[in-house]
Amino acid sequence: MLAGRGARVTGIDISPRLIEIARARDPEGTIEYRAADLAAPLPEYAGRFDAVASYLALNDVYDYCGFVTSLGEALRPGGSLVVALNNPYSYVVRKHVADYFDSGTAFPYRGMAAEGIKVHFYHRTLEEYLDAFYAAGLGLTKLVDVRTASNNQDTLLPEGFRFPFMNQVLSKFGGTPNLNRLARRGPTAL
Repeated sequence: MLAGRGARVTGIDISPRLIEIARARDPEGTIEYRAADLAAPLPEYAGRFDAVASYLALNDVYDYCGFVTSLGEALRPGGSLVVALNNPYSYVVRKHVADYFDSGTAFPYRGMAAEGIKVHFYHRTLEEYLDAFYAAGLGLTKLVDVRTASNNQDTLLPEGFRFPFMNQVLSKFGGTPNLNRLARRGPTAL
């Protein structure tokens, strides 16, 4: 999305296989890709990015405090972090979790587990997530609740509901709908 608008983008994932797949989808090499554990410090990225985005990853990370700290450290002063995560209350409503305060417990993703994919999420309270952001020196600017598709409780967000306020973040850089200023700033999105 950002690279297609002229921004220089770096994609990081803990899975070398997913990085390999991403590189194959970017034959021109417009995006820099790297396999790394974002829960561990990455000093080479400190203060490098104007904007950092994390999409549905925070719930899957055991060391979420380290993850949040790494994201915050990658930002330049005044930079913006956009995080999309599954609402912790939704796990209770959807009966994935019986006790909202049973924090840190790992649970399988139902749909993926049914397909034989061994992946899980860690349930934490919203308070714990916010405390991690505040401890990393980050503040909350906007919290947005987005409805999931009503036909299937385990469906990923439908088209049009991804990063619902990304344009607001981009406009901070004078770049909506045209990202010229954002692209000139150098590396911009992690």
